[in-house]
Amino acid sequence: MKARLLLLLALLLFGGVPVWSFTKPQRDEPKSDAKPNKLVIPAEKAQPVVVKHFETAPVIDGVLDEEVWKTAAVFKDFVQTSPGDNTAPSKPTIAMMGYDSKTLYLAFHCFDDKDKIRATVARRDQVFGEDNVRVFLDTFNDQRRAYVLGFNPFGVQQDGILSGFNTDFNFDIVMESKGIIVDDGWTVEVAIPFKSLRYEAGKDKKWGIDIWRNIDRFNDEIDAWMPHNRDISGQLIQIGHITGMENISTERTLEIIPSLTIRERGRRRTTDQTFFNEPVGFEAGANIKFSI
Repeated sequence: MKARLLLLLALLLFGGVPVWSFTKPQRDEPKSDAKPNKLVIPAEKAQPVVVKHFETAPVIDGVLDEEVWKTAAVFKDFVQTSPGDNTAPSKPTIAMMGYDSKTLYLAFHCFDDKDKIRATVARRDQVFGEDNVRVFLDTFNDQRRAYVLGFNPFGVQQDGILSGFNTDFNFDIVMESKGIIVDDGWTVEVAIPFKSLRYEAGKDKKWGIDIWRNIDRFNDEIDAWMPHNRDISGQLIQIGHITGMENISTERTLEIIPSLTIRERGRRRTTDQTFFNEPVGFEAGANIKFSI
C-alpha cells in the first residue's frame, strides 16, 4: 500500500501535471571593473575665493608692477583639461583679481617661451584662434549663463554670453585691456566697469568663476583653474566661486546708439518697361537702453 502511494505521488509531481517554480529568476547583470571617476577638488578651490578691495586703481598698461596687485586674490595651480585629463599643464599660469567701488580688475601672467608665443593684432572677437586667456563669470551664480571674457597676448578682446553649450559672441561690453610680451611669457591687465555687467553682489553673495588659458601650439591645449570631470555633462556646474565684493556703487546708465540707413530702390516703368532708380533715401534711427 505504501509503495502504491509513493508511486501515485511521483506521477502527480512529475507526470502530466506541470511543476511551477516560485523562485524569482535572476537577471544576468554585466559586470564591470570600471571605477567611477571621482574628481578631488583642492581645498583652496572648493571654498569661495575672497576678492580684495583695492585702495588704489592699477594702471592698465599690461605691466604688473603696481603694489596693489600684491593684495589681489590669486588663482594658480591650473590643470590641463584638453587634450589632457586634469594633468600637469605645459606652462604655468597665474591670474589675479581685485575691485574698487566702480571697477573689477583682472591680471594674467602666462609663462612661456617669448619667441614661441602665437599672437596677432586681431580684430575684436577673433582671438580664440591663437594664444589667449578667458574668464567665465556667472554673476548670478545660477549655473545657467555666464560672461565669457577673453584676451590675447596684446590685450585684444573677445566677449560673449555662454548659455548651456552655446556662446553668443555678438554681445559686447565696455572694458579696457592691455597686454604685452615679456621675457618669461606675456601679461595682460583688464579693467571692467561694474556698470558694464549685470550681477548680484553684496555681503556673502557669490559669483561662479573659472579661468582658462589656451596654448595654441600644444594641440590647442586648454589649462583651467578648476579641474573638470569628463563624466559630467556641463561646464557651469563645475566652476569655482568668488565672494567678498561689497559696497559697489550702483549706477543708472543710459546708452544711445544712433544709426543711419541709406537706401536706393529701383523699379520697372510700366509705360515702356524700362528700369530706373528712384532717388536715394535716408532713414535715421537710434537704439536706446536705460538700465534701472
